[in-house]
Amino acid sequence: MSINYFKAREYMNEEYSKDIEILKHLSVLHVEDDTSVRESLMRFLKRRFDNIYTARDGAEGLELYKKHRPDIVITDIQMPVMDGIEMSRHILSVNPDAIIVITTAFNEKPFIEKAQELGIIEYLKKPVIKEDLTNCLRKCAEKLDKKA
Repeated sequence: MSINYFKAREYMNEEYSKDIEILKHLSVLHVEDDTSVRESLMRFLKRRFDNIYTARDGAEGLELYKKHRPDIVITDIQMPVMDGIEMSRHILSVNPDAIIVITTAFNEKPFIEKAQELGIIEYLKKPVIKEDLTNCLRKCAEKLDKKA
Protein backbone atom coordinates (compact mmCIF):
# COMPACT_ATOMS: atom_id res chain seq x y z
CA MET A 1 0.00 0.00 0.00
CA SER A 2 1.16 3.50 -0.70
CA ILE A 3 2.20 6.12 1.81
CA ASN A 4 -0.70 8.30 0.60
CA TYR A 5 -3.16 5.62 1.72
CA PHE A 6 -1.67 5.56 5.22
CA LYS A 7 -1.58 9.35 5.43
CA ALA A 8 -5.22 9.56 4.34
CA ARG A 9 -6.18 6.90 6.90
CA GLU A 10 -4.25 8.71 9.65
CA TYR A 11 -5.97 11.99 8.71
CA MET A 12 -9.39 10.28 8.82
CA ASN A 13 -8.64 8.86 12.27
CA GLU A 14 -7.56 12.29 13.50
CA GLU A 15 -10.75 13.88 12.13
CA TYR A 16 -12.89 11.16 13.73
CA SER A 17 -11.12 11.72 17.06
CA LYS A 18 -11.80 15.46 16.81
CA ASP A 19 -15.47 14.75 16.08
CA ILE A 20 -15.69 12.52 19.14
CA GLU A 21 -14.06 15.19 21.29
CA ILE A 22 -16.43 17.89 20.02
CA LEU A 23 -19.67 15.89 19.95
CA LYS A 24 -19.45 13.26 22.68
CA HIS A 25 -20.65 15.55 25.49
CA LEU A 26 -23.63 16.81 23.45
CA SER A 27 -27.06 15.21 23.19
CA VAL A 28 -29.06 14.65 20.02
CA LEU A 29 -32.66 13.84 19.15
CA HIS A 30 -33.23 12.07 15.83
CA VAL A 31 -36.80 12.03 14.49
CA GLU A 32 -37.45 9.80 11.47
CA ASP A 33 -40.43 7.63 10.52
CA ASP A 34 -38.51 5.34 8.15
CA THR A 35 -37.14 2.52 10.31
CA SER A 36 -34.18 1.64 8.07
CA VAL A 37 -33.08 5.28 7.76
CA ARG A 38 -33.50 5.80 11.52
CA GLU A 39 -31.46 2.70 12.39
CA SER A 40 -28.72 3.51 9.90
CA LEU A 41 -28.30 7.03 11.20
CA MET A 42 -28.46 5.78 14.79
CA ARG A 43 -25.39 3.58 14.21
CA PHE A 44 -23.54 6.66 12.97
CA LEU A 45 -24.72 8.86 15.87
CA LYS A 46 -23.93 6.26 18.55
CA ARG A 47 -20.27 6.40 17.60
CA ARG A 48 -20.22 10.15 18.20
CA PHE A 49 -22.72 11.02 20.96
CA ASP A 50 -23.24 9.66 24.46
CA ASN A 51 -26.87 10.78 24.70
CA ILE A 52 -29.15 9.98 21.78
CA TYR A 53 -32.93 10.00 21.71
CA THR A 54 -35.00 8.67 18.82
CA ALA A 55 -38.58 9.19 17.77
CA ARG A 56 -40.76 7.83 14.96
CA ASP A 57 -42.80 11.00 14.40
CA GLY A 58 -43.02 14.66 15.35
CA ALA A 59 -45.39 14.14 18.29
CA GLU A 60 -43.06 11.59 19.89
CA GLY A 61 -40.09 13.83 19.05
CA LEU A 62 -41.71 16.84 20.72
CA GLU A 63 -42.38 14.85 23.91
CA LEU A 64 -38.77 13.66 23.99
CA TYR A 65 -37.53 17.19 23.38
CA LYS A 66 -39.58 18.57 26.27
CA LYS A 67 -38.38 15.77 28.55
CA HIS A 68 -34.66 15.77 27.68
CA ARG A 69 -33.90 19.13 26.00
CA PRO A 70 -31.23 17.72 23.64
CA ASP A 71 -28.60 20.06 22.23
CA ILE A 72 -29.31 19.17 18.58
CA VAL A 73 -32.46 17.96 16.83
CA ILE A 74 -32.23 16.14 13.50
CA THR A 75 -35.63 15.64 11.91
CA ASP A 76 -37.27 14.43 8.75
CA ILE A 77 -39.95 16.74 7.37
CA GLN A 78 -42.72 14.46 6.17
CA MET A 79 -43.88 12.10 8.93
CA PRO A 80 -47.18 10.79 10.25
CA VAL A 81 -48.98 12.24 13.30
CA MET A 82 -46.96 15.49 13.32
CA ASP A 83 -44.53 16.57 10.59
CA GLY A 84 -41.06 17.89 11.24
CA ILE A 85 -42.04 21.52 10.54
CA GLU A 86 -44.85 21.49 13.10
CA MET A 87 -42.62 19.77 15.66
CA SER A 88 -39.89 22.35 15.02
CA ARG A 89 -42.40 25.17 15.46
CA HIS A 90 -43.35 23.79 18.90
CA ILE A 91 -39.72 23.22 19.90
CA LEU A 92 -38.78 26.76 18.91
CA SER A 93 -41.70 28.13 20.94
CA VAL A 94 -40.26 26.33 23.99
CA ASN A 95 -36.63 27.17 23.14
CA PRO A 96 -36.05 29.84 20.47
CA ASP A 97 -32.33 28.97 20.46
CA ALA A 98 -32.87 25.28 19.65
CA ILE A 99 -30.59 23.92 16.94
CA ILE A 100 -32.63 21.97 14.42
CA VAL A 101 -31.36 20.18 11.32
CA ILE A 102 -33.90 19.17 8.67
CA THR A 103 -33.40 16.12 6.48
CA THR A 104 -35.32 16.39 3.26
CA ALA A 105 -35.91 14.83 -0.12
CA PHE A 106 -35.36 16.94 -3.24
CA ASN A 107 -39.03 17.68 -3.93
CA GLU A 108 -39.98 19.33 -0.64
CA LYS A 109 -39.39 22.99 -1.49
CA PRO A 110 -42.59 24.28 0.20
CA PHE A 111 -41.53 22.57 3.43
CA ILE A 112 -38.02 24.03 3.21
CA GLU A 113 -39.55 27.49 2.77
CA LYS A 114 -41.66 26.94 5.91
CA ALA A 115 -38.53 25.83 7.78
CA GLN A 116 -36.69 28.97 6.65
CA GLU A 117 -39.57 31.09 7.93
CA LEU A 118 -39.03 29.47 11.34
CA GLY A 119 -35.33 30.30 11.18
CA ILE A 120 -34.05 26.79 10.49
CA ILE A 121 -31.04 27.05 8.22
CA GLU A 122 -29.43 23.60 8.46
CA TYR A 123 -30.61 21.12 5.80
CA LEU A 124 -29.39 17.75 4.68
CA LYS A 125 -30.68 16.13 1.50
CA LYS A 126 -31.65 12.49 1.56
CA PRO A 127 -30.06 10.11 1.33
CA VAL A 128 -27.92 11.69 4.03
CA ILE A 129 -24.23 11.52 3.20
CA LYS A 130 -22.21 10.91 6.35
CA GLU A 131 -19.57 13.49 5.46
CA ASP A 132 -22.28 16.14 5.02
CA LEU A 133 -23.83 15.12 8.33
CA THR A 134 -20.46 15.28 10.07
CA ASN A 135 -19.80 18.78 8.72
CA CYS A 136 -23.30 19.87 9.74
CA LEU A 137 -22.85 18.48 13.27
CA ARG A 138 -19.51 20.31 13.59
CA LYS A 139 -21.27 23.56 12.65
CA CYS A 140 -23.99 22.85 15.21
CA ALA A 141 -21.36 22.18 17.90
CA GLU A 142 -19.63 25.47 17.03
CA LYS A 143 -22.94 27.33 17.39
CA LEU A 144 -23.54 25.74 20.78
CA ASP A 145 -19.99 26.57 21.84
CA LYS A 146 -20.52 30.24 20.91
CA LYS A 147 -23.75 30.35 22.93
CA ALA A 148 -22.04 28.97 26.03
